Amino acid sequence: MKNLFVSICLIMTVFIGHAQETTITTEVKENIQARVESGENVGISVAFVNGDRVDFYNYGTTDLKQNVQVDEHSVYEIGSISKVFTCIMLADEVLKGRMKLSDPIANYLPKTVTVPIRNGREITLLDLATHTSALPRMPDNFNPKDPRNPYVDYTPELIYEFMSSYELTRDIGSEYEYSNYAMGLLGHILELHTGKSYEELLIEKIAHPCNMISTRLVLTDSMKNHLAKPHAQGVEVSNWDLTGLAGAGGIRSTTADMVRFLQANMGVSHPAIFEAMQLSQQVAYENEANQFKIGLGWHYAQNGDDTIIWHNGATAGYKSFTGFIEGTQKGVVVLGNADTDIGRIGMKLLGDPRPLEVPKPSIATIVNKEIDANGIESAIKLYKQLQVEQSDAYKFDENQLNTLAYQYLGEDNNKVALELFKLNVASFPDASNPYDSLGEAYLKVGDTTQAITNYKKSLELNPANDNAKNVLIELGVDKSKLTKDVDVSEEMLETYCGQYELQPGFIITVTRIEKQLLAQATGQPQFELFASDYNKFYLKVVEAQVTFHANDKGKIDSLTLHQNGQNMPAKRIE
Repeated sequence: MKNLFVSICLIMTVFIGHAQETTITTEVKENIQARVESGENVGISVAFVNGDRVDFYNYGTTDLKQNVQVDEHSVYEIGSISKVFTCIMLADEVLKGRMKLSDPIANYLPKTVTVPIRNGREITLLDLATHTSALPRMPDNFNPKDPRNPYVDYTPELIYEFMSSYELTRDIGSEYEYSNYAMGLLGHILELHTGKSYEELLIEKIAHPCNMISTRLVLTDSMKNHLAKPHAQGVEVSNWDLTGLAGAGGIRSTTADMVRFLQANMGVSHPAIFEAMQLSQQVAYENEANQFKIGLGWHYAQNGDDTIIWHNGATAGYKSFTGFIEGTQKGVVVLGNADTDIGRIGMKLLGDPRPLEVPKPSIATIVNKEIDANGIESAIKLYKQLQVEQSDAYKFDENQLNTLAYQYLGEDNNKVALELFKLNVASFPDASNPYDSLGEAYLKVGDTTQAITNYKKSLELNPANDNAKNVLIELGVDKSKLTKDVDVSEEMLETYCGQYELQPGFIITVTRIEKQLLAQATGQPQFELFASDYNKFYLKVVEAQVTFHANDKGKIDSLTLHQNGQNMPAKRIE
């Protein structure tokens, strides 16, 4: 299964106080240059805003062929930053008295749609805008015909189909779970409520008042001429077109336009949408026990006494970040046309004291070049050689080959795709996602036996993999024989409770409420853990598992966090 929308990491950024920069520093510029020259990024456009003053810095190209330099007018997909736009448009409707945050979403959906209710509580507009609706990150009927442009065929009819069939697994408003489906649904509700398309609302409410002439869903001719092409693992990939879930991540923009957006949010300018922007920045949901809060779409990070209001974004070949210091007129925009995270650049400019590191280049870039030059067999041999001899020189996590394999699968080069998926499974035998992806590839070539075998293995490793469950059921596997949660006694659960140090200053605290085990990492919300064995648990909010370990005396003294193909041990300290 391809990880299609990654915007908020499990480990969020929390950092200590540091004086903010007033321009784009030499350190940041040199880091950007190193990223591009190493091949890890293609082009990066940065803007540092200090009131009316704006410092732009651009480095790299719009693609790897024509050598056109990126600039502040280059067009990028901004991914999940679109969620902030969606919430600001909601805030505008609220301020005009046409909607209420407390309104049940059922009021705005067709009567034929069944909206799930739990314990008498209905999902509201506020719940969608704060990721507390109890709706999942992605719907289980998300099965794109074209993995290269996965959202283009996810229609309102599919939104309704999922909504009417979904059963909530926890109380509404009880906790935060980042949800692309929920925010896409919110954008669609705004369309139904106003009778206008999402793009029409975007232009009318935000783009036009803020003079953002290159901020649209559909590329204009001018935007096409300035498009920074998307790249993943050093290969040009397809742009994404979001239809039904446009509000979750469908906007394209430029640093020049995003500067105007930031200036309006910070009060440098006062367009008609300014009051709605101010409302979106207010705390809309807070969990004091978890020390977590969120606005309407906006997230918060603490930098000493400063609060950073921010959001990031990602599509297949783009990464984005924007944020500003609350109560000031200092903000940052960072846009890039590759699948390498660039949020640290933005946070650095907003005061993060940690030195910037140049990300390692993806091993997939080397593998892809070897495939083109000498074929798949030679590429596999090279991969294995470099994995042994230069494992520290490249990124070797499970996502690298997985993404490359999907590119070949999307091009109907099934032979190469299968070999890459099989290589990934062999490299990460304890990770769930490679087996899921290999199952999908086997299914495409008509080998249902191998597809079932790999989907079952994926589900065994990650019982929260609803995609694997649904495919197996469609392939005729008895639902009763699929993985079920294990009943662990309260006495045993109590032995797991304590604090585990993953790294200095980063603690995972495990607690229990009756028969529900909970885990909370430093600076993060609390997440539920579900048992797949007496000492093995999994999360539903992200693909991650936890294994508890006992010493020779039978006392639990450590745990291992399994995520992204890594096994990260944590010693018990309390």
